[in-house]
Parts: sequence; C-alpha cells; structure tokens
Amino acid sequence: MRYRKTAYIFSALMLVSGIAADARDTEQSGEVQSDLTGYWQQEDGTVVRFTQDGTSLTSRHSQRSADNDKNDIDFTATVHGNLVYGAHRGPFSRAMQRKCALQIWVGMGLTLSEDGSRLEGFRGDRILDPQSCRAENSAPVTLVYKRIADFDPMQ
Repeated sequence: MRYRKTAYIFSALMLVSGIAADARDTEQSGEVQSDLTGYWQQEDGTVVRFTQDGTSLTSRHSQRSADNDKNDIDFTATVHGNLVYGAHRGPFSRAMQRKCALQIWVGMGLTLSEDGSRLEGFRGDRILDPQSCRAENSAPVTLVYKRIADFDPMQ
C-alpha cells in the first residue's frame, strides 16, 4: 500500500501516453521510424548511450559520476513512432539509490524531432525523505537529449 499513489500516477501517465499514441495520424503504423541507438547528450552535459531493440529503448550513463556508475540505467522506455515513454531513474545520490531503490523511478515521456536529432519532453520528480524513503511527487522536470554523432567514449 506504501506505493499505491506512485502506482496510480505511473498508470495514469502510461494511459495518457497510450491515448496520445493512438491519436496520431492513422497513416503511421506505430512501427519504429528510426533507430535511436547511439550517444545522446543531456542539457547538463551528461552523455548517455541509447540502445534500441525493436520498440524497446534503454539509456545508460556512458561515464561514472557522483550520482551514477558507468552503464547505470538512465531510463527504460518504449518507442512508438516519434513518441518515447517509460520509467526514468531520478537523480539521487548512490546512497539514496541503494536505500530507496523503489522510490527513485518516475514516469517520463519524450517526442523525437522530425530530423531525429533531438528528444524533448519531461519526467516526473520526487522529494525523498532520507530517513524513511517516503516520496512526495513534485513538479515535472524538462528533459532534452541531443544526438551526438562524433562522441568518442574512450576520451
């Protein structure tokens, strides 16, 4: 029962995403329009690697930082035409991630630009009590990913 509100919010997000996907132009079959596999950069400079398998998309951090290890999941999502929707890992410290693992995932939705070089949208956000891991939802956060054509992960 502790996660009931979170489950309701996530379910509502998925329902809205499904309705939005169905409302698209009927000429689109819902098949994946382009492959999103490759390196993408967030507005804060963080570089992630997208791996797409059919309609399944996973974003993983390409480098270690204070909040994540290399290859930690940034988000997992489903691609439907130019829409990407799924679950995003909130930006919490490593200690908070270990302690409150179930509370750090939030719903997210992105739209792919026509030229396939930019994904824009939002993710939910949470305020976590570090003692009890009690989560309170807060205003959504804007997400922007830009495709990087010449990124060298070895540098």
